[in-house]
Formats: sequence, C-alpha cells, structure tokens
Amino acid sequence: MSKLSFEENLDKLEVLVKKLESGENSLDEAVNLYKEGIALAKLCHEELKNAEEVIVKLMDSEELVDFKKE
Repeated sequence: MSKLSFEENLDKLEVLVKKLESGENSLDEAVNLYKEGIALAKLCHEELKNAEEVIVKLMDSEELVDFKKE
C-alpha cells in the first residue's frame, strides 16, 4: 500500500468527520471512525510539523540545504 499524500489524508479525515457528524452510525461504527480519524489527524499533524521545520531551517539558512529524508 502506497503512502497517501497530506492532501489525501486530509480529504479522508474530512469524509470521516462528515460521517460522524451525520449521526447515522452505530456506536461501534462511530468509535471505529473516530479511531481512524485520530490516526489520520496525527499523520497530518506530523507532516505539518515536518514542513514547518523545513521552512524554519530555510529561513535561518543563508545557503541552500538538501532536506531529502532517507
């Protein structure tokens, strides 16, 4: 399974939130949707945090830096 992009994860999270807000789920379904949503929110948060770190490094640096992750 390939890794989804930040935008794809955010889209999935938005779909989950809409499903939860609909109130048309059983308790078990709602709990599972919530768990999946929390996992997606954590992934999105981590990607945003990493992007912020890159931006801060670029702003503090006077030279070009290669930020490729291994």
